[in-house]
Formats: sequence, C-alpha cells, structure tokens
Amino acid sequence: MVIYVEAVLFDNFCLDFLLAYATLFLRKQKAGIFPIILSATVGSLFALLYPLCTDFGIPFKIGVLLISAALFTGKKPWRTYLGNTFLYLFLSFALSGLISFLLGENMKNGLIGVRFGGAIGHISLASIFFLWSMRQIGGMIREGKRKGKFATAELINADKRVRMRALFDSGNLLTDANGEGVVVTDRRRAEVLGKLSVFGEMTVHTASGSKVLELVKIPEIKIYYEDSENILTNVTAALSDLPDEYALILPCE
Repeated sequence: MVIYVEAVLFDNFCLDFLLAYATLFLRKQKAGIFPIILSATVGSLFALLYPLCTDFGIPFKIGVLLISAALFTGKKPWRTYLGNTFLYLFLSFALSGLISFLLGENMKNGLIGVRFGGAIGHISLASIFFLWSMRQIGGMIREGKRKGKFATAELINADKRVRMRALFDSGNLLTDANGEGVVVTDRRRAEVLGKLSVFGEMTVHTASGSKVLELVKIPEIKIYYEDSENILTNVTAALSDLPDEYALILPCE
C-alpha cells in the first residue's frame, strides 16, 4: 500500500480539527481557532510517528489524547478539561472506528493509502463547515430572541429626561417596602434627571454577591416596545452600575 506523507498530514489535521471543534460545539464552549489549529497540528504530527511506536501504541495514543485536549481546552477549569477529554476520546473512537470499518484493508497502522488519501480530510472539512454553519445559525436565533427582550425607555423628572436602552428581565422580582415592583437603573445615567426622592435602601443578591442599592422614586418612565407605548408613574428604582448595553432593567411582565 502506497502512503503519501502530505495525505497523512492533511487527513489527520482535518480530522483532529473536526474532533476538537465538535467537542467544543457539543459542550457549548467558545471555539478558539488558534488553540484548535495547534491541537490538530500536534495530533497530525504524532500520527506520522505512530507507526514507529507500535510497541507503545496505547500509552502513545493516551498521551496524544491528553495533550490535544489540553491544547484546545486552554486555560479552563480542570473539570472542563476532563469533560472535554472524555468527549474527545468518545468521538475519536467513534469516528476512527467508522473510518476503519469503511476503508478496511486500505488502512495500515492507522494511515490511509494513496487511493483514499485526502478523502477523510475533505469530508472532515465539510463536517467542520456544517458545524460552523449550525453554530452561526444558532447564534443568529439567540441574537434575535435577545433583541426581543430589549426596549427603549425614557425616564422623566420634571423638565429633565433621559432616554436609554431597557432590558426586560424575568429574573427581576424585586419589590419595595410597599410591595411595588422595583426597576434597576444605571446610577451615572440617572444623574441626568437631577435630584430624585430617596426611598431607602435594598439588599440585592446576585451571582457575584450581595449589594446594597439606594432606592429613589422616578416620577415617570415611558417604555417604547415595538409599536406600543407604556407609561409608568412614581416608579421605585434601585441605583446600580449597569453595562453599556442597557441602563434599565424592567420586570419581564
């Protein structure tokens, strides 16, 4: 059986790239191109050395597996690394077994003969493009849903007003001492409204810890969402530091 080195490198690089990308895709992790390229490069180079190390085949493959998984996982927690490693191992066995079954005697020491050299690489590239397309489509769908949760809000205090982007958040279940719903607004941008009536303080528990937020009363908030307009009056607002993406958090209802 004739074997070309370039075919071995191409096939193994593309297959290892696919395995790493599929692992990150299935585990819903960010897929960094450079770490995946580095992992696939190391894997394809080791594939050339494998026929010379058949006496240590199992330890050799385990070592390559651990190194490749570490490279595309990057600086993530060890639990993430272990999860990626086990899934990478499963996919490697599944795809390698399928390839060996389909090619049969055209395989030797894990390498593909010249007749089929490059075929695995092209199939892997097509699979990578398919997964990448699925990821992009999923991202566009999520972006569409995310945009649907935003509205434009105008906060009004006498003759002063400020317009900002508002987020509808189903997790905002805050209520004040009177049982009224509380919105959260950015402290800096609320300063445009001038002096507001202080309504005490509130302790808010988040994933990053607990915060004590000052409560104020905003005389009027106009909310513009799609083709509708809603007006809230005498609204209790908690002052916090919000990201540039939005400056007001509203209850989802």
